[in-house]
Amino acid sequence: MTPTCPTLLMTRVRDPIHDYIDLTPVEVKLVDTSAYQRLRWIKQLGPSNLVYPGANHTRHEHCMGTSHVVGKMADSIGLDGEQKQLAKISGLLHDLGHTAFSHLGDEIEGVEDHVIRTTQIIKESEISDILSDEGIDSNVVNQVITGNHQLGPLVSGDLDGDRLDYLVRDAHYTGVNVGVDMGRIIDTMTMADSRINDKESWGSIAEEVDSELMIKQNGLPVVETLLTARSIMYPTVYFHPFTRGAELMLARCTNHAIESGKMNVSDFTKFTDHKLMSTLERLGGKFEQIVKDFENRKIIKPALSITKEQAEVSGLEKSNRGEYEMSIADELGVSQAEIYVDLPKFSVLPGLKTQILKEDGEVDLARNMSKIISGLYEAQFDHWRCRIYGPSKIRKELKEVSEKVLGV
Repeated sequence: MTPTCPTLLMTRVRDPIHDYIDLTPVEVKLVDTSAYQRLRWIKQLGPSNLVYPGANHTRHEHCMGTSHVVGKMADSIGLDGEQKQLAKISGLLHDLGHTAFSHLGDEIEGVEDHVIRTTQIIKESEISDILSDEGIDSNVVNQVITGNHQLGPLVSGDLDGDRLDYLVRDAHYTGVNVGVDMGRIIDTMTMADSRINDKESWGSIAEEVDSELMIKQNGLPVVETLLTARSIMYPTVYFHPFTRGAELMLARCTNHAIESGKMNVSDFTKFTDHKLMSTLERLGGKFEQIVKDFENRKIIKPALSITKEQAEVSGLEKSNRGEYEMSIADELGVSQAEIYVDLPKFSVLPGLKTQILKEDGEVDLARNMSKIISGLYEAQFDHWRCRIYGPSKIRKELKEVSEKVLGV
C-alpha cells in the first residue's frame, strides 16, 4: 500500500478489479489489525483452485473491494461523509468471521454462522477501540453488517456491495466470462425511503429497516445481465461437483478431529487455510492421508446425481444424511467414512428478490417486470443436485446401491 497526497490523508491500493482503492486513515488501521490480516490467508473460493487454477484470491482483497463498491453505492444514492464512512467500514469488516477455506465452517458441527462470529470479533477485539476512537459505535457497525440498520442494504441486501464485488472478482479469477456492468448498476441505484437526508435516522440504531435499496427502472436491463451471470456462476463455480467433493473430505476430516478431541471448535474458527491443513496433517493416520490426498488432488468423485424433483419424490432430508451413508456403506461392505451424501440447501439465489423503482413511483419486483428474471427465478433449482460420493474403484456399485437405498 502506498500513501497518496498527504493533504488527502488517503492510502491507495492497486486492485485488479477496481484499479485503485482509496482507504481512509481509520480503514487503514482496521486493515492492519490481526483479525483483518488473517483474511489474507483464507481463499475466497475455498478449494475451487483445484478446478480453476487461478482461483487463489482471498477474503482480504474481497473485503477491501466490498468497501470500495459500498463507497461508490453511497455516492450514487447521496449519502453524506459520515454515512459513507460507516457503510464502507461495515463492508470492510463484513467477512471477519469466515473460517478456513471460507465456507468450510458451514459443514462443521458446533460452528455458528460466520456473520455471528464477525459481530463478536468486532465487539471483542481491538477493532472496537479503533472505532470508538473515531466516534463510531461498534454496535452500529454490527447492525449494518447484519442488515438491521438503515444502511444495511448496502452491505447485506439483494444487490449489495458484497455480492457485486465477489461476483465480478470470482469471475475474473476463475476465467468465467460473465460481462457484468457494475458501474451502470451502481449508477441506477436509489433508496426508496424519503427520509434519506435525515441524518439522525441514519446514525441511530434502527429497530426496523424502512428504506430499501432499489434499482431505477432504466437499470432493469443491467439487472437482467447481473442475475443471468450469477445464475451461471452458481452451478459452474460455487457448487462445482469436484469442489464440493474436496469440501466434503475436509469437513469430514475436521469433524472427526473435533469429535475425537484432537481439535476444538474454538481453535478451528481461528485457523487460516494453511493452519488447518498443518494441524490435521500433524494428527497423523487418516487425517494426514486426507491432507495428502487433498494436496495431490485425489478427490472423491460423485457416483450418482439426483435432481430436486427426484429428491422431493424420494423424501430425502439433510437431517437423515448419516443414516443414508450408513445404509449405503453397509450394503457395499465398506466403512461409512468412505461414503458421502451431499444434500445442499434449497435457498433462493441472492438478487432474485431485487426491487425496481418504476417511473411512476411505484415499486415492483424485478421478476414481475422481466421475463428473463422471471425465468431465472423459476429455473434456479434446475442445476441443484444431491450427489453421492465415494471411492472411484466402486463407483458403479455405489451408484446402483445408492439408487436402491435412496429410492431414486
